Amino acid sequence: METAKYQKMFYKQMQEKFQQWENQQFITEQELYVFLHSLKGTAGSIGLNELSTISTQKITPLQENEQKQWEKSKWKSYLAPLIEGSDFYIRNADISNEPLIEAHLIENELEQDFILVIDDDIVFITFIKELLEKEGFSVIIANNGKRGLEFIYELKPAIVFIDVLLPDINGFTILEDIIKKIKKEHIVVTMISADNSKQNVIRAYNSGATDFITKPIDKDVLISYVTNRINNKNDIEQSIIIDELTQMFNRKYMNARLHQLIQQYSRKNESFAVAIVDLDYFKKINDTYGHLVGDDVLQGFASLIKKIKRDQDIACRYGGEEFVILLPNSTERHAYIFLERVRENLVSKYFSANDINFQVTFSAGVVGANRNNLHSEKLLEEADQALYTAKQYGRNKTIIYKSDLKEVTQRSKIKIIIVDDVFIVREMIIKHFSLWKPIDKYDIELLEFSDGQSFLKSNWYNPETKYIILLDVMMPHLNGFDVLTILRNKYSSDQVFISMLTSRKSEKHVIQALEYGADDYIAKPFDIQDLSDRLIRIIKRVFI
Repeated sequence: METAKYQKMFYKQMQEKFQQWENQQFITEQELYVFLHSLKGTAGSIGLNELSTISTQKITPLQENEQKQWEKSKWKSYLAPLIEGSDFYIRNADISNEPLIEAHLIENELEQDFILVIDDDIVFITFIKELLEKEGFSVIIANNGKRGLEFIYELKPAIVFIDVLLPDINGFTILEDIIKKIKKEHIVVTMISADNSKQNVIRAYNSGATDFITKPIDKDVLISYVTNRINNKNDIEQSIIIDELTQMFNRKYMNARLHQLIQQYSRKNESFAVAIVDLDYFKKINDTYGHLVGDDVLQGFASLIKKIKRDQDIACRYGGEEFVILLPNSTERHAYIFLERVRENLVSKYFSANDINFQVTFSAGVVGANRNNLHSEKLLEEADQALYTAKQYGRNKTIIYKSDLKEVTQRSKIKIIIVDDVFIVREMIIKHFSLWKPIDKYDIELLEFSDGQSFLKSNWYNPETKYIILLDVMMPHLNGFDVLTILRNKYSSDQVFISMLTSRKSEKHVIQALEYGADDYIAKPFDIQDLSDRLIRIIKRVFI
């Protein structure tokens, strides 16, 4: 750790030098040469070999005694990788040296309400995003209506801010399109506009908006507003036990009944089984036929379950296309027979969209209660493990949990790829995440590239793997936008999620990133712990 001490001192000295030069009108080439010469010699001695290499490359074209003047913009551009690297190291050195707590242990703390902002004013959406994320909220932005609609259906936001005037779709049109969804899922929709005419306000409320807020928005009022609306939404959801779309019980009710069954088993030894059911390839149904057809499939499946189950069985919508069925006075074998009957009936059922008939299948995992798993999380985890095995073995089947499933279950892979020309950014992110395990059923692998060309030429893609790519905007030879364009022409967001790394001052870069198909952006300099939390939310929202 002694080396780390000297590295920190070294980066601090670099930063002090940059700050000193910041206050000067210009520096001479001789000053630049001496600085890089010192960097080259010292960096390699304390383990910063790549920094030494960069210094060598930068010093080569310079003359030791040259008195030519370098204006601020010129030397800052020339030394950009070193400036960014020193800023990043100073900000994150203490965090990166702390012992890591496995992220999956704090996952529940990050299960927070998600906010979507749809607005083409980049200054406004950047302001909203950074303000609310400082308060601990998770925020995604869309700078046009089409992208905003995709996010509404894919990411299940708690609050949606929609600007009235958008470049492609009028905000009221979006509101009218999602009115059924927001009622079913109790989504708070807030129309925003600088035009608070009586006509606009009345139209917003008549179209089903929860609120209308006038720009500019006071930041303190905004924070209080978001907190208030989310609390109200949670109170409403807590008081309701029926899922409105499927008319099944919801997750809250399922949890309560599962606890009751556990208590009954403990007191009276009354057996029960737990099943988790997941519709196969459901996202493809939404993508191919639309979300309304997807809702029809969920309702049709729910009706089939209710038709076949016993009165005492408790069928619940667990989330999205996933369902939990509690079967009192049943063994895992009885539950298996029941689910196979449901599965066979579903296979023979046809759904239709645009005069096309299609079929739907599901995969299921079953576990029976016993003295070793009498805890709700343990039961659900074992049923989920059996479900996951069913999917690994080809889907459209039911698997009963056995302890040896752990030996055969394959874990899905997520690769986090950092493409950034600043080596200290890559190095510290890799170091911080090397033992990171955010979701138990996923294996996390990290890759790093110093430029876009080497990344694209590498054999990085595997269709069985999900990817989060952290892509720097400013890189030599092939910049981040060029790489982003190539990636978006080949891969969708549900397989390859791309977050651009950009300077806080580069608003034009944010606009370009969103227009070229980036899913998110991260403003530099950033804290590694904030990045860690953000990646957990991305995995939970996009890949699960």
